[in-house]
Amino acid sequence: MNSGINITPSLLEFILNLDNPLQKVNLIIKDSSFIASFKGHLTESILAKLSNEEIKRVVKRKFISQEAHSSEEYLDKNNNNNSYQSKGATNSTNNDIESNSIIDTETFLTKTSESDLSNPHLMIKEKSKHSSHLEESNNINIKPIESAKSTSIFTPIAKEYDFQLDILKDPTGKLYTNGDYEDFYELTFDKFNRLRKLMRKRTEVHAADNINNILRLSNKVEVSVIGMVHTIRKTKNGNYILTLEDLTGLINVLIRIGSENQDNLNIKIVERTLSDQMVYIEGTYNPGEKRKSSIIYGNFISKIDVPRDIEPNKSNEPLSIALISDTHIGSKEFESKLWSRFIDFLNGRIGNKEQKERAGRIKYIIINGDLVDGIGIYPTQQSDLVISNIYEQFSKATEMLSEIPDYIKIIYSSGNHEPVRNAIPRPAVPKKYSGELINQGVICIGNPSIVQTHGVNTLVFHGDSILDMNMLIPGLENKKPVETMKEFLKCRHLAPIYGKKTQIAPTSKDWLTIDKIPDIFHTGHIHINDMGSYNKILLVNSGCFQSQTDFMNSLGIHPTPGILSIIDLDTLKGTQLDLKSSV
Repeated sequence: MNSGINITPSLLEFILNLDNPLQKVNLIIKDSSFIASFKGHLTESILAKLSNEEIKRVVKRKFISQEAHSSEEYLDKNNNNNSYQSKGATNSTNNDIESNSIIDTETFLTKTSESDLSNPHLMIKEKSKHSSHLEESNNINIKPIESAKSTSIFTPIAKEYDFQLDILKDPTGKLYTNGDYEDFYELTFDKFNRLRKLMRKRTEVHAADNINNILRLSNKVEVSVIGMVHTIRKTKNGNYILTLEDLTGLINVLIRIGSENQDNLNIKIVERTLSDQMVYIEGTYNPGEKRKSSIIYGNFISKIDVPRDIEPNKSNEPLSIALISDTHIGSKEFESKLWSRFIDFLNGRIGNKEQKERAGRIKYIIINGDLVDGIGIYPTQQSDLVISNIYEQFSKATEMLSEIPDYIKIIYSSGNHEPVRNAIPRPAVPKKYSGELINQGVICIGNPSIVQTHGVNTLVFHGDSILDMNMLIPGLENKKPVETMKEFLKCRHLAPIYGKKTQIAPTSKDWLTIDKIPDIFHTGHIHINDMGSYNKILLVNSGCFQSQTDFMNSLGIHPTPGILSIIDLDTLKGTQLDLKSSV
């Protein structure tokens, strides 16, 4: 269909009656481009010149030489009219979908070389007796496409580029734990060391001392310290007392409300500080009597944060990445119509010229968890399912993803609805469930992971801890997930507080520390599309393809299904495309 080759219904019927017609079609498209007399019109004489001996023999049996020549002359005579129609169609932006029919062969669409896309779409403007006969005899699926008023050529530039993909971080196969005390200790120890190492990279903290050395001081003195927040509480006067700990001991820090700007800034930071976060404190140490009331009167507090002077990586190629999550295939609330529009958009079947160009730049799709709805994830889920078998959910997902053009690479990270453990970090979905997806070329990874595409690094985290953060920090709310993502970056951790609703597996390595600063930070889980930036890092919560369930309603979540997030890798500029109305 995208080869741009004109063909008569009778000749099309002839090709479809060949043995293995899809394979023959690919051979015909490839070989005909090397024939000098070929001008975009497939005729019997062109078929007779192909290198494939089987096709040549059948052509000679079916058509006599004189008929072939007359057919070629007739089509050449009408070449000017066809060219004129093509030029006019290129400028059309009409998106209406009518009942014009073309042969639906996904292999034909996706495996055609880019050189074959220079001509207009093959269009059959009305169903003839021949096409009706073909539907009955060959059982070929016929589906609608854009009307003749919108025949602009879809030539995806992404098809011209090879994949440049590397998985820089993936916990799959490295999550060993027995769940005993030593595992919990090793996790906390590793988290502390990783966060302290990140804090030590800041020049102003080089003079920070450990807590034990500060407690040995006998006089009031200016000190600085790095520590993890053990507890935090607010006093009656509105001040805050933090208990900090490091590997040498614990110490109290008082952050006071004051009239100075720095005092107010300190309070704002403390108000968004949770237990288990790493902070840096400057202040005056007061040893107190017999050191029992030792305290630091803090005058400056900061978190690890992300440097403001970083320059993000950008691609040299004009390609894009589409970020989605939470499709929940198998759920009654799965938005199948929006998914169909997504597939039509990727294949250039809908949208104006600009939108089709944007679709043609997409080289990668990252699915950030909850591809399927799963089984037994929450109470009463059974009543919300239309596919109640986990294997059938994945089979359906494989079928749906197969409609995505094969020049687009799909990366699929696990979420809390997948058949893996609920505690984070999670491994990739096991092959016994995802085997069909893997065979189709989908790359399955764990969560969190870092994916590098054409030099651009995307941190992929499903976002399980977003709900905890929103409940614990004043001002954060579910409908603005980007603000919560900023807090993750400030404390350089994806689940800063331990022991709340977010389940964290006690592994010896803390996979949730944000050691490497990403260029794109991608979350999901909350079912609300949002986009923003922080210190030049692009932040995306990718929304969903599921309408509101009773369970989401109980959490006060009002989803925004069908909003597609597209990131240009060469500029790191993001676009939110509403599939309900924009295309």
